[in-house]
Amino acid sequence: MSRDLWEREYVTHSISSSTNTRPSHGADFLRRHLPSIARVVGPPRLLDLGCGGGRNAAVLAETGLAIVGMDFAHRPLLAARTRLGPGPARLVQASMKAPLPFRTGAFSLVTAFTSLENVTEDDRLRALGREVRRVLCPGGLFLAYFLTPEDGYYLPLIDRDRDGRNLTFDPVTDLRQRVYQVAELSALFAPSFTLVASDRFDFPDVRSGDMHQRRLATALWQRRPGADGPA
Repeated sequence: MSRDLWEREYVTHSISSSTNTRPSHGADFLRRHLPSIARVVGPPRLLDLGCGGGRNAAVLAETGLAIVGMDFAHRPLLAARTRLGPGPARLVQASMKAPLPFRTGAFSLVTAFTSLENVTEDDRLRALGREVRRVLCPGGLFLAYFLTPEDGYYLPLIDRDRDGRNLTFDPVTDLRQRVYQVAELSALFAPSFTLVASDRFDFPDVRSGDMHQRRLATALWQRRPGADGPA
């Protein structure tokens, strides 16, 4: 996704993720697992990658998590600040396709809610995994909520390339994205993380004036012990 497109989206609101007000199923999944997560990594400090307007960050902040939201565009961060209020949550403008601007071991939990789709290349995704591993403390956790190839809206739009990647082109937004299976992401993150839990979510949703049966998934990975050197 280009930065200009995402900046315009917070004016035109053609993508449902910029207009939804309730948290995603992935955020609900995380809230259910927070008690066990706290036992693993202690009181979490959370980095939300691609936080957009902050709808997930806001509901997670209500649980007592210390939140840092990151997005590569300015207008979404303004919306996130309004939603999060004047509290201690920190917002940072930066790209997931570059080194993360945080110190090593700064977080116990990193999340990515429907933002990994914008990282389409295997090499870039592996590099992001290494960066997430770096900013996590030992035993830290990484949660992603993402589109799958069985999603009813994107299924007719999928173009499987010669490398086996499931790429989509949304004619409404002119947006090129990649959809993933849990096993596919886990294999790409394997040098850095071990999968500890996953789930899928099926629900009806209106897109472009039509009802579609959606299918998204969430996965929770743990930073591998001793994963400090190159992957």
